[in-house]
Amino acid sequence: MSVTAIPGVRLDDRVALVTGAARGMGAAHARTLAARGADLIVADLDAAELSAVAKEIRDSTGRRVECLELDVTAPDVGERVVAVANDNWGRLDILVHNAGIMHDWKSLGDTPVENLRPYLDVNVLGPYAITRAAAPLLARSEAPRVIFISSQWGQVPGGHSYGYMVSKTAQLGLMKALASELVSQKILVNAVAPGAIHTRMVPDDVYAEELAAVPLGRLGDAHEIAAAVAFLASDGAAFITGQTLAVNGGALVVGA
Repeated sequence: MSVTAIPGVRLDDRVALVTGAARGMGAAHARTLAARGADLIVADLDAAELSAVAKEIRDSTGRRVECLELDVTAPDVGERVVAVANDNWGRLDILVHNAGIMHDWKSLGDTPVENLRPYLDVNVLGPYAITRAAAPLLARSEAPRVIFISSQWGQVPGGHSYGYMVSKTAQLGLMKALASELVSQKILVNAVAPGAIHTRMVPDDVYAEELAAVPLGRLGDAHEIAAAVAFLASDGAAFITGQTLAVNGGALVVGA
């Protein structure tokens, strides 16, 4: 599988954790970071697919890749992440919050309160717990980065499930709150907000509707999101924090 070229972006010998790395955008992030020189901790609930992705990355890049079967909603999620990073490298430089949850596309009347909780657990509380536990380790890095994979529908909600929209909006608020506090430790916290990107999480009939709203006239590719992640993780983004980089084919351009 090809990796988007990013001239000048190097991440040599940095250690990155990517959650939700067994498929789709998460696997693309992992491949791209490794291709730019980073060692990896790849985490996901699907141990079999995760192992296959890790082997592919090791074989194609020669980088070190450790697998972590991980539920980001587990009470000990932060401690487990820190233990793997400490035991294998004694440090962590890049943290990519990519774990996701399937959408349900239900209206307000069909969405009881309890339907929102799994989205908030995966998209907000899990990343919060991991970042809180990993912050002391990140602070020891020479170039620490935390990157959230948010969504266009966290910036301008509409057309998705309430759980997804609310949690992605809250995720951007969390990103800004963390950026505000952690900047004093030189930890830079940002987000990438993909638009209509073709992954297995979304049915083809939904993409057909979303395609009509993309001015560039096509769906995005997971490696185009990974390119944005690699940039935010790099030295080229050393003066950027608390920001959301929209990668959506111009979908939020006024009048496009």
